[in-house]
Amino acid sequence: MPENGEKSRKLKQKATEILEHAKPNITIIGLLCVVGFPLYYPMWQYVFPQPYETLLLRLSISVLGMPWLFYNYLPAKAKKIFPYYFLVTSFIMMPFFFNYMMLKNEWSLVWAMSNMAGLFLLVILIYDWVLITLMTLGGFSLAYLVVLFTDGRVDYTYFQIEYIPIFLFALVGSIICNHKRQMASQTKISLLHSLSGSIAHEMRNPLNSIINAIGSLQSILPDKPGKLEKDKCDLHYELSRSGLISLHNVIEESSETVIRANKIIDSILASMQGKSVDLRTFKRIPAKNSIHTTINSFSYDTPEDRKFVKNLAKTDFDFFGDKDLFIYALFNLIKNALYYKDKPGFILEIATETKPEGNIIKVRDTGPGIPASKRERIFDDFYTSGKESGIGLGLAFCKRVLISFGGHIVCHSKENEWTEFILHFPLYNSKKVENLKKEVLKTKNILIVDNNQSHRLIAEKCFSEWDCNTEHAENGTQALSMITRKSFDLILTDLEMPVMTGDEAAKRIRLEKHDNPSLVAKHKKVPIIAVSALPESVVKPRVLSSGMNEFIPKPLQKENILALFEKYFFSEAQPVIYSTDLALDKIDILIVDDNLTSRRFMSFILERLNAHVAQAENGEQAIQCLEKNDYDIVFMDMEMPVLNGVETTRMIREGKRFKRFTKYKEIPIIALTGNTDPENIALARQSGMNDHLGKPVGREDLAKVLSIWLK
Repeated sequence: MPENGEKSRKLKQKATEILEHAKPNITIIGLLCVVGFPLYYPMWQYVFPQPYETLLLRLSISVLGMPWLFYNYLPAKAKKIFPYYFLVTSFIMMPFFFNYMMLKNEWSLVWAMSNMAGLFLLVILIYDWVLITLMTLGGFSLAYLVVLFTDGRVDYTYFQIEYIPIFLFALVGSIICNHKRQMASQTKISLLHSLSGSIAHEMRNPLNSIINAIGSLQSILPDKPGKLEKDKCDLHYELSRSGLISLHNVIEESSETVIRANKIIDSILASMQGKSVDLRTFKRIPAKNSIHTTINSFSYDTPEDRKFVKNLAKTDFDFFGDKDLFIYALFNLIKNALYYKDKPGFILEIATETKPEGNIIKVRDTGPGIPASKRERIFDDFYTSGKESGIGLGLAFCKRVLISFGGHIVCHSKENEWTEFILHFPLYNSKKVENLKKEVLKTKNILIVDNNQSHRLIAEKCFSEWDCNTEHAENGTQALSMITRKSFDLILTDLEMPVMTGDEAAKRIRLEKHDNPSLVAKHKKVPIIAVSALPESVVKPRVLSSGMNEFIPKPLQKENILALFEKYFFSEAQPVIYSTDLALDKIDILIVDDNLTSRRFMSFILERLNAHVAQAENGEQAIQCLEKNDYDIVFMDMEMPVLNGVETTRMIREGKRFKRFTKYKEIPIIALTGNTDPENIALARQSGMNDHLGKPVGREDLAKVLSIWLK
């Protein structure tokens, strides 16, 4: 009995899948059956007479097709049995009917061609080539038996031997084409399922971390006031210094978690689209510290699971890569191993090892092992083995990440005993890492400021060896002019120059004493390096007082350039920290966002800075707010219902909707977007927005933007 129940379930599932495939065409073909079958009777009976015709059979099949025509209006109970009805009536309408009429008309040319047309309709409706073949052979066989039983014989008066290869070609060719189309469709569906499953799966870890963070905040904060305390406005709550520090630590860690989650989603999307890993975020990363962070930040199912993981990383080394991607790769290896934690004696060890030819990290577990036949395939996309819930993207992502770091990953295993993944990294000072750095440096723009042409050329030669983009300025005034038109990642400037000295230009940059506010934030924190032949005792006070980062002596050496790269491009540490304290008294701000939580969060930050904040849910409300009240700045979400941020900004800049509001061209509009890729930033700028902020928005990000656009 259980076997019969399972067969019945599989049959129903198969019939339902076939019906789902046919749904887009079922109403149209139903109409052809209901109208076409009776309509062709006078065609073959009187206009082009055939040896045999039957109106009764045509009307019967027309009646069978009526439920097809009204499928969308059938009651729920009828729809449950409709998959079976669909298969039976498909068999009668096409293979049986057309073969029956062909045999009754003794293989006439008209019915041979009609039979082929019926075959094409069957292929359009049903994607399964086995079922198509069975229905075609079954339809011919049943038609043959019916004709033989009713007429006593089957005649082949108009039969031609050429029909057979033509029928076979039509059958096989149409099945192959339909099968390929179905496979392509199934691949797209599988890809979407895997993509959604992967993102949903990877979001659990950061979301669990944020949930834990919220729990930590609740444990630090005083209890929520009860209903009886709502009228006691003079209540105060004390918070210790250590509690305040803990609050800030939890918030900072949560912000980093969200940023990491966004980066992982971007990486998954990029890998699904066949794009390579973005190297622009690559830094010098210490392996030992990163392993420690991974083990402690992994979202374990239970606290006991943490005890299975042993950190045996004794030796340390640096690698060139992205810390978040590395942590995510280790997350996948830990998650895969812990799937088998219920095996007696299970343990997971992570160790490091340094060798002259390179560095390695070993991730070894005592799970069931991996058969030798599957060890190469486990790194393929969508391949999974031994796990019911696997989607086959984790190890493929690990491989992609390690390759982007200039390394590779291999798997060794002994069945029923252990599995070991070995992550190979090139030495930090190797040629492989140097090539990766050059790829990153191709994206960097360097401004060389010196009134001496030969000095500029020497500096350019040093930078060009690393494929950096360089531009020249002869004095501070020219440099200030250039940074209003282009963004630079590093400014190298002489101190003693005519027109404007290097330290005066640096001071103006740090104090925002130049045009084009959109580039102020970038250049306010850009590394500015003084290059001078003057004594250090003379140069150092000028460097410090002007806001420069440091100075290097002339003549410029290759070692100096490498040190600048390491410090300002490839180090995780931020060398310059700027104050973001603001006082927003008498400042009116409009926040336009359809997300209530985002509006409340930004409002809370801005109101704490004494700003007056108004909110709008969409672009239409924003335009109404601007017409009624004056605002100093607008924060505009790009994706909203009713009227999105891009269209709203364009309408504001046109000014056609306003009678009272006159500053529609000048008011700063800042884009709020979760997609900070170049395309979305360009779209925001083209619409008339002045700047952009990536979600989630932090206090420092808000302060920097406000300091730029609110003088």
